[in-house]
Amino acid sequence: MLGASRDLLRSLYDCDLYFLENYIKPQPVNHTTDKLFRRGASKALCSPPVCEAMGPIDVNIEEGDCMKKCGTLNLTLATESCRERGHVAIKTVRVPEVNDLRALVEDPRLNLKVIQLVRDPRGILASRSETFRDTYRLWRIWRATGRKPYNLDSTQLTTVCEDFLNSVSTGLNRPTWLKGKYMLVRYEDLARDPMKKTEEIYAFLGIPLDGTVERWIMNNTRGGDSSAKHKYGTVRNSAAIAESWRLTLSYEIVEFIQSACQQVLDQLGYKMVGSVQELKNLTFSLIEDKTFSPFL
Repeated sequence: MLGASRDLLRSLYDCDLYFLENYIKPQPVNHTTDKLFRRGASKALCSPPVCEAMGPIDVNIEEGDCMKKCGTLNLTLATESCRERGHVAIKTVRVPEVNDLRALVEDPRLNLKVIQLVRDPRGILASRSETFRDTYRLWRIWRATGRKPYNLDSTQLTTVCEDFLNSVSTGLNRPTWLKGKYMLVRYEDLARDPMKKTEEIYAFLGIPLDGTVERWIMNNTRGGDSSAKHKYGTVRNSAAIAESWRLTLSYEIVEFIQSACQQVLDQLGYKMVGSVQELKNLTFSLIEDKTFSPFL
């Protein structure tokens, strides 16, 4: 992990949001910007004092409403609001391996805890093929035609599996620097029983589970089929979505993924399929009952 990326994370955990200005184009003027990606996903950035227009807000506010009503983001107010909070949480998909976070984990000023969310690589590929249609165009062509493109970029898959394997191996080997700091969560476990898994996560963090969080989970994990079409939306029929890739990927693509990612599939407790019938039979679960306890 590059030092600049690590410095950015450290600054964000310290609520130094001005550091973001180095990465926002066009450059913010007087510490204000309307270019912060997914600002509407943060309750803190959509409520007073950062946004007076919203007033007391419901936890299920739509991102678009925040963007429309709040206007530009004042980073000074955002920084002040951040510093009034008891905890800072950052979701990032740009950290290849947990070992890259060691310097931050060992920084006594941060008291950083890492929750690594993993998913069946077969599900990841299916999801990214829909979300990033241009980037994964050749995978989509393979699925539609049944013919593997000669110039398919398989590193879009193998890099994910290699990073998972290395990162999870580090976490499960339980080095002393991760003691009390690391928890592994399978997406499928979270999807099948979101309340139970959320309770485990909050217990690991040492944070009381608020009733508003419980209500949010109840409201956002029981959506219909149409809700899954919004790529950045949060309303999902989570249990159904977890293995829906089995109905969209061809058996040939699944075979290819299983061959390329066999080690990490075994490591994380994801079963292989040996036929089209096994793939499409959703009564046959591909998720082993496997417990990944936090390293306490």
